[in-house]
Order: sequence, then C-alpha cells, then structure tokens
Amino acid sequence: MNRNNLKDMKNLKIYFLLILAGALISSCDDFLDVKNNTLLDRDTYFQTDLDLMRMLSASYSNMADVRLYANHYWRQRALLTNDVFTIETEDDLAGNYNFNFREDSKELRGIWSSLYKGIRRANTVIKERPETIQDSLLIKRAKAEAKLLRANYYFTLIMQWDFVPFRDEHNMDLFTVPQFTREEILDFVQLELKEIIAEKSLPNSYSGKVNEEQGRVTMWFAKGLLAKSYLFFDEPEKAQPLFKDIIENGGFVLMQNAEDIMNVNNRFSPENLFEVLYDHQVGGPLFWFDDGLNASEGTQRNVYLEAMVQDGNDPDKIGGYQNLRPTDDLINTFEPGDFRLTAFIRQKGDTLYYRNPRIIGGEVGDYVISTSDDPVIAKGLTSKANNPAGNDESFPVMRLADIYLMYAESLIGSNEAEAMRYIDLVRDRAFYSPIDQEVRPHLSTQELVNGGKSLMQVIKDERRKELCFEGHRYNDLRRWGDLNTIVSKIDGESRYIEGRAFYPVPQQEIDKSGGVLIQSPNYK
Repeated sequence: MNRNNLKDMKNLKIYFLLILAGALISSCDDFLDVKNNTLLDRDTYFQTDLDLMRMLSASYSNMADVRLYANHYWRQRALLTNDVFTIETEDDLAGNYNFNFREDSKELRGIWSSLYKGIRRANTVIKERPETIQDSLLIKRAKAEAKLLRANYYFTLIMQWDFVPFRDEHNMDLFTVPQFTREEILDFVQLELKEIIAEKSLPNSYSGKVNEEQGRVTMWFAKGLLAKSYLFFDEPEKAQPLFKDIIENGGFVLMQNAEDIMNVNNRFSPENLFEVLYDHQVGGPLFWFDDGLNASEGTQRNVYLEAMVQDGNDPDKIGGYQNLRPTDDLINTFEPGDFRLTAFIRQKGDTLYYRNPRIIGGEVGDYVISTSDDPVIAKGLTSKANNPAGNDESFPVMRLADIYLMYAESLIGSNEAEAMRYIDLVRDRAFYSPIDQEVRPHLSTQELVNGGKSLMQVIKDERRKELCFEGHRYNDLRRWGDLNTIVSKIDGESRYIEGRAFYPVPQQEIDKSGGVLIQSPNYK
C-alpha cells in the first residue's frame, strides 16, 4: 500500500479527540505517571514541550491498558494454543478455546478498542506541533517515539485481525474509515519503521532517573520490530542484518538464569528491548465487568493465574479468579534439567520461598510447599498480594532471547552453524543452575539435530519453552502453518476451524460505522 494513497483519502472529517487525563504525566520528572480525568482543549493545550510530552505519555500508558499485553491479550492468545487450558465456562473463553469467536465478544472488542485508542493518541502527537517549543530535536524525538508506538500497535493489530481500518494523523475519524488487508497495513508499518531508522531521531538508550526516560522506545526496538515483521512475513534475508546489528551492537545481555526473566525486581531488564510498565497506583480499582472503567494500569496477571496454594477464588490473594493452567503437552516438552520448567511452572511438591501470608490466606514460615494438585503457571507471578487496581510487574514486548531465536530462524538454509550458536546461548541459560551457579550438562543443538530433529523443529521447541505465557505461541503456530496439526482437543481431534485464524471484526464497531466497516469474509 502506498503511503501517499493512505494520506490522500478524501472527504473524511478529522476529529480531534478529547484525551483522558488518566493518560497524563504529573511532570517531566515522572514521565509515565498519570493524573485524574479531565478534558483538554485543542485550541489552548498544545503550547509547550511539556504539553507534547504529556500527550506522548498517553500513547505509552495505553499499553498498560487492562485489555492488552500481560492482561486480556495474553490470556486470549494463550487459550488458542496447546500450552494453556481453562476450566472457566464463561462464553468468551469457551468460544475462544474452540475457535468459535463471537462477533459480540466483549473481550475481543476491548482489545480492538484499546489498540485503536493507542493509535489515536500517537496520531495526535504526530499531528500537533506546539508553537512555543524551541527544541526541534525534542519535537523530532517525540514524533519518532509516537510513530514507533503506532507501528507497534498496528503490527499487534494485524497479528489478530486480517481486515482492519487505517487511521493516521491525516485521518482520525473513528467510524468512517475503510478497511485494509494485513499486507497493506504491513507495508505502512515497514515504511514507517524504515523512515524512523533512517532519520535517527531516536536514541539507542536513555539515561537519567528511572521515571524520567527509562521505559521509552529506542532505535533498537524499531530495528527489532522491523526485523520481526520481515521474518513473520517470509523475508528472512531482510531480517538477518537487523537482528545481527541488535545482537552485536545493542548492548543487551541475557539474564543469568530463567527465574530472572520476568522477576518483578528486574524492571528495565538488560535483556529487554522494550517492556510495558505497570503501576497499580495509576487509575482506580478495576471493576471487572464494568465496561466504563478501564483506567487501571496495574497488571492483572496474578488474578488470571491459578493459585499455587489456595483455592483461586479470592481476588485479594495469589491466583484470584481465573483458572489458567499449563498443559501436560507443554510440560513434557521440557528436557530433564531444564530450569525453565521450575521457573515458569510450579507443580505439586515444589518449594515456594515466600513469606507473604496472603499467598495461602494464613500465616506461613520462611517457605511453603505447593499444594495445588495441578501444575500452575508461575512465569511473571509475583509473591505480592493482589491489589484491586493490579500489580506492578513489567511485561516484555521484545527481549534478547526472542531476538536470538528469530535470528537463528532467519539463518536456516544460509548459515546454520551460526543459527545453532545462538540457539545454544538460549539453551545454556535454560540449564544454568542458580544453586550450583553453573550450566549443567545438556545436549547441544548440533546433538539434537544429529539425533534426528530438524533445525527448524529445534527452534520451534525452543520458542515454545523460552517464550511460553508471553503471547508469542499462537502467532508462531499460525505463521508456521501448524495450527491444524498442533492445536488439538484432548481426544486428538483438531479444534481449529478453517478460516478462523483471525478474529472477527467486533459487531458493535460495524454497527457504529453505519455499514462502512464490513465483517471478515470468514465470518459471514
């Protein structure tokens, strides 16, 4: 899709949308903090650099929306795979599990709306130019950040829908924008990312106080997202130099052991190219079934995962409401001695070193033994008691282990020795014992291949284990063409419905558009 054609779409009334102050920062020194709700006047608001940065923070803070990333988005994607199942009978979840997506699904519409809300906020930053700002470099950087956030929102969107509206800074109307194919949106995303990289307006890293600048997008994330888009859409040779540049020059390092990957104490991990920051003090308490309140920016991951040591029906304790469990099929993928299994999944009898009595609803000593009869997901699970507004763990959008494995995949057929080297780096960390403080013996990638596995199958297995519960699995299965063979019911029959690899357009959005938006052909 030609970008100029997108900008030339005619007869579309441009709306400037009033911005929620729940997306505003309190000061430049606290970049990602937000204030209470208020309304902003377009004619008087955009006057200073602070105004611009406040608006930019709105697009960042939207990533912590309860419907995205560590919250609803992760849960919806996980249930489409063979890694997670639920005993929940709520209609949205049951339909999701069986690929019977509902066009009136509250959760799917919420994900759609949240992604477009982030796009709208980014568009506002790109469109406006405060008259009194003297620092042109600041304007360029802010707009580059907004463009990268927008590109990421759009890429996330086309990982879930195959026929979506396009809205940029020239066209921000909510309901009268025609739809474009995934490939057309991809063209825009890749062009935008290439322009961001060429302009060099983004820094490679940030310095200063944590709340001032850390947590923003960088040039490395732009390169990582572009490389990922090439790999995911069958252009691995274009992805290779970008992945290599990140690995050799980005300064990122793997965390020492698997337990550290999503440890709540490792915010701004040196492994992460970009992560979503959560803060339960931003916004109000989350009332789960009230569509009108979605301001909480704490992660609800603790609430979604089943309790390790109590009944899972109390939102104030670990486990909360949602009973999501890992499948035996996933557990059996881990080799003996792989520390990722105990880091990411807890099984009955595992020792849990926590002191917080709210974990089990009573007094505990220095440690307890997991009493859950079924394995439970522990990756990204904090020992802190749940807060009605959520918890504070960050969530990785892109990290170095993912880059290593994508780079290895891009090298298949061209430099497989190099591919094996980077797979081995991920595997070596997986077998690192925090007790012995050394890497325990395990098979190398070459030995796995010599034993009969294809290199591609090794990569598939490693991505499944390393990135489990982070929202990557479904996209991988779909792009590899493995949905029909991998996603099966317990009785062995496929639960995949042909043509249902993507979600339906939310019916309420179609209704609001007055017929401009149409349903995907696979749902008619």
